[in-house]
Amino acid sequence: MRAKIMLLSSSAQDEINAAYAEKILIDLSAAFDHTFSMRQEKIGEKARAADGESLTEKTIQACQDCQAVFVCDAGAEGVQELYDALNLPMLVRSFCVPEVLCGRHEKPVNLYVGSVFSMDEDTLRQAIHSAFSLAQEMDVRLCHAAPTGKSQADWAAAIRVQETMFPQVSADALTAPDAIRGMISSPERMGLLLCPPYAGSIMLSAGTALSTHPGVIHDFAFDETIGVYAPVRPPDQEDVSPFAAALAVGKMLRCSLHLSKEAACLEAALSNVIVGGWETRDDGGALTGMDVVDLIGEQIATAGELMSKSGIE
Repeated sequence: MRAKIMLLSSSAQDEINAAYAEKILIDLSAAFDHTFSMRQEKIGEKARAADGESLTEKTIQACQDCQAVFVCDAGAEGVQELYDALNLPMLVRSFCVPEVLCGRHEKPVNLYVGSVFSMDEDTLRQAIHSAFSLAQEMDVRLCHAAPTGKSQADWAAAIRVQETMFPQVSADALTAPDAIRGMISSPERMGLLLCPPYAGSIMLSAGTALSTHPGVIHDFAFDETIGVYAPVRPPDQEDVSPFAAALAVGKMLRCSLHLSKEAACLEAALSNVIVGGWETRDDGGALTGMDVVDLIGEQIATAGELMSKSGIE
């Protein structure tokens, strides 16, 4: 397939993160015979230094011409403005921890938190549709904490509509306190937790604070035409983790480019690298982030060849 992908960086350090995503996408395109046309633009500090504003109209228009956008740091100035400019309905933060990262007494975490950007009727309807679509794509349970007040009826009506469209998705209503308790006691079975804006900001903060593997957290927001994907920088590190960057690219492949086989290949490659014990310097190892990305690329080439020979779709 042919796809246009935007890479947005907010600092000189972020250019390294852009290189992670670019290298992974190049390796995938070579393994599966795709053509990914990648363009780089500025956001945040770099954009303000060059143009006087953190997000320019030129950059917005360039993003609108792409199928997907990779932002090198989810916390960069201008990212929220980008979501607004692209009319995306909700932010999803992935706290999922693969089994290969779990210690002896840990369980794999299966937790996404979706925060609706606005309670206006169109945004709410789009957000709930996207939530059901994502739950079906990722084969996870959908939980939702409804708002109180006058928006409660609109929320319930939108949920009912999507339940008829996605009968295979299990949608369970929770109160906000029950959702918090579930995030603490059993994050491995929560699936996607969908919340209105105020509760969503609380749940995002709670999930981030509770995360035992901050190096895999990443954000994404998407609709039928475009998606924005961004690794989250751990608070005690100068750079985002190459693992978070790789997982964010995997979500891009699934949700915006609809390349499930390629996403599965990337996930298998990442797992093989982790099982091999290769760690970055931030994790106490001897490798740079790009060293790890190179190893992921080698695994992509091997896994892609095996999948092609086996006829795996």
